[in-house]
Amino acid sequence: MISLEPVAVGLTQLRANKLRSFLTLLGIMVGVAAVIGVVSLGEGLRRAVMGEFTASGGAGTVLVNPPEPGERRGGRWVRRTWEDPLTTDDLKAFYAETNRIQAAVPGVDGSAQVQFGRVSTTAALAGTSEDYPTVYSWPVAQGRNLSADDVEQARRVCVIGGRIRQDLFAGEDPLGREIKVNGDRYTVIGVLTERVRFGQDQGNQVIIPYTTAQKRLTGNRNVMGITLLVDDLDAVEGVAEAVRRVLLRRHEHGAEFRVRTSREQMESAENTLSVVKMVGGGIAGISLLVGGIGIMNIMLVSVTERTREIGVRKALGAKPRHLLFQFVAEAVVLSLAGGVFGVALGVGFGLAADAAIHSFDPQSLFSSVVSAASVLWSLLFASLVGLFFGVYPAWRASRLDPVEALRHE
Repeated sequence: MISLEPVAVGLTQLRANKLRSFLTLLGIMVGVAAVIGVVSLGEGLRRAVMGEFTASGGAGTVLVNPPEPGERRGGRWVRRTWEDPLTTDDLKAFYAETNRIQAAVPGVDGSAQVQFGRVSTTAALAGTSEDYPTVYSWPVAQGRNLSADDVEQARRVCVIGGRIRQDLFAGEDPLGREIKVNGDRYTVIGVLTERVRFGQDQGNQVIIPYTTAQKRLTGNRNVMGITLLVDDLDAVEGVAEAVRRVLLRRHEHGAEFRVRTSREQMESAENTLSVVKMVGGGIAGISLLVGGIGIMNIMLVSVTERTREIGVRKALGAKPRHLLFQFVAEAVVLSLAGGVFGVALGVGFGLAADAAIHSFDPQSLFSSVVSAASVLWSLLFASLVGLFFGVYPAWRASRLDPVEALRHE
């Protein structure tokens, strides 16, 4: 018996029982398609999220925040009895501690009611520095950004987002106009480029100098956070350690301050998304096992139907290992054929989902990604399923007594 004969016989059996073979293939097809589709969507989501991180400053930043206002005690959160704020004096100390800081963005954030004439709307207010467009890769589309003089002199100027411009000015040129921000007058000096981050339009921003926000809104030198842009990715961890040293030296509760690198955030997000992708693929893979049970069922029926054929083969000298190989090969051919069709179906599902998402949001960074590894693993798994579930029926066929098999009607 030559090695290709079992494969040829397997294909002949598939053609001889077309409907039954198709229904068996369908289980494997659905299983492989589900795995390919889920994994491709998961990989597309991972890349889209990582792209959003990169577009918002990449991995070369260090984020510094004051201690959380509460702590966990006895299984519940309670407010701390002390407060240790982050200030602009800390920022000066960061610059003195290391020369690897390229730019810095202190943040004094909140919401504000903005008004022009009789029209008003709610905006996200950000008190920041002239380095904002550098750190967050967000330039202005019209006018200019904040300058060092604006920050130093705490001027009442602002840069607005596209949605604020549309709501207040209805397409008219806003530059040089005065708007009211929480009742105070600010001169519009620029309009930010349109930006969508993590599916959310960021056009409701109003950006003012952080010194102005401290003077007119908070009345102190505190900031809610500081983002530092490092001049070299390899220096990020070194800058983070320098920041921790400064905080420990300058603050009683310096160890409670939160110092994180965006690389850590990206790795954490990527690990979470990878786990979600694997879990989703694993759940989808359960349908492959269901398809494998279908293969076992069809092979057991095939053994019963072909009992006389098995008897004739044994009478002509076929050994048990020949019959074992014969039926295992048929099961593998069946599962592999379903796997090939399932890959095509899964790729089509991913592309259809991609097209549907972009039809709702043309600016979305999401794209379905079908990797060669996922295709190869799916085909391998489908073949292993056929092999695993085909062994028992093949074993039963190889153990049949030739005399009893020839008597079978």
